Amino acid sequence: MSSPPVAVRIDAVDVTGTRGRYGQSLAVATGWYATAVAALAVGTLSVPNAPPQDCSAIFSCLSPGETLAVVALVWGAPVFVALMIVTAVVTALVARRVASAIVAGTLSAAVAVAVCAVAAAAIGGRL
Repeated sequence: MSSPPVAVRIDAVDVTGTRGRYGQSLAVATGWYATAVAALAVGTLSVPNAPPQDCSAIFSCLSPGETLAVVALVWGAPVFVALMIVTAVVTALVARRVASAIVAGTLSAAVAVAVCAVAAAAIGGRL
């Protein structure tokens, strides 16, 4: 005899029909991006300040922290948004096929970085 179906609250099931794997996988991928950003920030902020120089030109006397903030706003924010969009799409595809949220999130982050790198190279004229 077969066992009766298990009752599941409808709000506990995401779009793919699995319990929470999509959200957990997306959180793992976002954690990888946060780790990379934190490593970049620590590496940049650990560089000592340059010796005093002529500061007559704009942006010529920024500290490493100020430089990191400017680069993050101008270049990092659009790249992060693009990464998150690609990651959301890739995670939706991967989370259906991979049972582990950790593996699915890691794979999604790696594929999204590769896709965005190829897109950036194509836009930049490197391909």
